[in-house]
Amino acid sequence: MNRLLAFAVMLSVAVFLTGCHSDEKQAAKIHEAVKESAEFEQHFVANQLELYEARKKAQLVYMDLIDLDIHDEDVIHEKIEEANTYTEKQQKLLEEAKENFQKAYEKSAKIEKNIKRIQDEHQKNQASKLLTIMNKRKELMDAFFEDYHENLALQKSFYQHLADGKLSIETLDEQVDEMNKRSQEMGEIMQEFNQYTKQYVEVEKGYYEMNQRKA
Repeated sequence: MNRLLAFAVMLSVAVFLTGCHSDEKQAAKIHEAVKESAEFEQHFVANQLELYEARKKAQLVYMDLIDLDIHDEDVIHEKIEEANTYTEKQQKLLEEAKENFQKAYEKSAKIEKNIKRIQDEHQKNQASKLLTIMNKRKELMDAFFEDYHENLALQKSFYQHLADGKLSIETLDEQVDEMNKRSQEMGEIMQEFNQYTKQYVEVEKGYYEMNQRKA
């Protein structure tokens, strides 16, 4: 009987050690996936900074335009061309940002299979939070990209009508209101996105600390 008990204890210890080793292995794989994802996130952040600068310059051109006299046709057309240049630049940067964020998401999404293999329930729950936050960030950025595309389309339409002289005051006000609305939504989305990013960093740190304590 004592031999059987001793064997059972030895077996449970072996299973425990195997579980620990497996969890360490999954943590290493999760760390690698997150690290690869972070490289694309850095490019995404760089794109966002460039977008901010281009958007700020485009806004200055817009402010110059509305201050011009309607009879300053040459200057108006010059400013419209400048505005279109910034619109195209934003479009290019937006596509780059979208591509880099998608690559970052795809890299980090690989951790789902590793999470399923984690033996320790506390570690699994903590790692699962990473996945939840990551998916929420993806949802927010998809909405941001959609709003930004629509805003650029509105800008393009606005300047095209202005160049053709077919824009009434009423239409002008409507398009400006819509662009402002989109810009406000984009700002709110980015604020929420940044909050989730901070949560992600905290949860990630907590998961690795938890894994090290178990090692």
